[in-house]
Amino acid sequence: MTKALRPPNQDLFPHLDPEHDLYSVLKEEFALEVPTKSGTIPDSVAARMATIRSDLLSKTGGLSAFTAAAGTIIRDAVDYVIDAPTLFRLSIDDLEPDEKTAIGKRIERMLRFKFSIPRGDKLDIILGGEDVDIKTTMTNKWMFSKSSWNHVNLLIAYDEGKARFKVGLAFVVEDQLGAENRDAKRTMRKPFYETITWIVENASYPPNFLASLPATVIKQVTSKKSPNERVTALFTLVQQTAIPRHAICSIANQQDSLKRLRRNGGARESLWEKGILVLSSTSKADKAIAQTAIGINLRTGEFASISKNHPSLTAGMLKSYMEKHEHDNASDL
Repeated sequence: MTKALRPPNQDLFPHLDPEHDLYSVLKEEFALEVPTKSGTIPDSVAARMATIRSDLLSKTGGLSAFTAAAGTIIRDAVDYVIDAPTLFRLSIDDLEPDEKTAIGKRIERMLRFKFSIPRGDKLDIILGGEDVDIKTTMTNKWMFSKSSWNHVNLLIAYDEGKARFKVGLAFVVEDQLGAENRDAKRTMRKPFYETITWIVENASYPPNFLASLPATVIKQVTSKKSPNERVTALFTLVQQTAIPRHAICSIANQQDSLKRLRRNGGARESLWEKGILVLSSTSKADKAIAQTAIGINLRTGEFASISKNHPSLTAGMLKSYMEKHEHDNASDL
């Protein structure tokens, strides 16, 4: 049977003595289910959150693994919606409002898929044996519809400018929320942020590489007409820096743009003629050169360029590169 009474709050009932029998009965009946304005979390809610957190981290391989994976998911979701290889857009600032909303749905789907988290009966996912809603924001203001009230919500906030994110849990009730917007959704009022239990706070995720480049560089690169010319310009202007695969796809404006780095007719050949080596994370020789000569540990899907005349590039490194890319017809991409 649905309970009609509101849960008690000492701010609303200052005349009640906390030791009074009536207050104790009300507290036992209602208050353990409702976080209060003071920022404290009732024991029953805290226990549920702990179970949900434990279940999430057990599915994701622990806190460090979850933090790394969540950051990658955010980067991939933002890049997916920007869709630079198809639409030639470079940053989140190029998106329409509904597309920015779509990033959150993409993050939700990727979390479920990557960690095999079951879909909820009524909400987004099931963790700790109960329905949990996922709320994502890039403004640090989460929007809640009525379906997410009186449930634990998994909160995700990310900042593309700083490439930082955080993940937390909050049990959301109506009294914590502000006025409705035109979509009948409401934001959590700032005092109740104290009731959020953070799982990850102020963690970094891979930045939007192209958006971080100077505007003059972007203009020089994108002004080139052909994919080969754009990729060549990118590796010429941005040297001794790890460049992610997605940035190359974006600049080439096509999904199979990595063929532009292959030797036969690709940018690698024209760059070599200009005195520039292209180093790939898929080549052990290239990774060794990057690590030793310019101190970069190329991660999966990353590339870097370096001049033949770089003072740290030895004759042995140059020979290793030439054997791999100039005399070996097998592609390393």
